[in-house]
Amino acid sequence: MIPVPQPPDSSHEDEIEAEITVWGFLLSLFVFKLVTVIVIFWQLRTWESGLFLGATFWYFFPPLILLGAGPVVFYFRLRKARAKRDALRRSEWMLDDEQPLPTVKQPRRS
Repeated sequence: MIPVPQPPDSSHEDEIEAEITVWGFLLSLFVFKLVTVIVIFWQLRTWESGLFLGATFWYFFPPLILLGAGPVVFYFRLRKARAKRDALRRSEWMLDDEQPLPTVKQPRRS
C-alpha cells in the first residue's frame, strides 16, 4: 500500500501568518480598485463616468459601509462607557455636574 502524504502539523503562528497574508491580499485588491476608480473619475469628470463607476463599484459599498461603521461604533461605545464611568465617579463622590472630579497624585513609576 502506498502511504498518503500528510501535511505537517501547523502551529498557531502558521495560522496567524496565513490570516495576515489573506488580509494583506484583500487589502491590496481593495486599494487597487479604489485607486483605479479615483483615477478614472479624475480623468473623466462627466455624469456618464460617474454612472459607469457607480455601476461597476456598487458591490464595494456594503464592505465600505461595514469597514467605516466599525470605528464609528467603537468611538460611540467608548464615549458612552466614559460617560457612564464619569457618572459613576461623580455619584461616588456625590458631586454635581459642574464640580470637577478630585484627582489623586500618584508617584511615577520608573
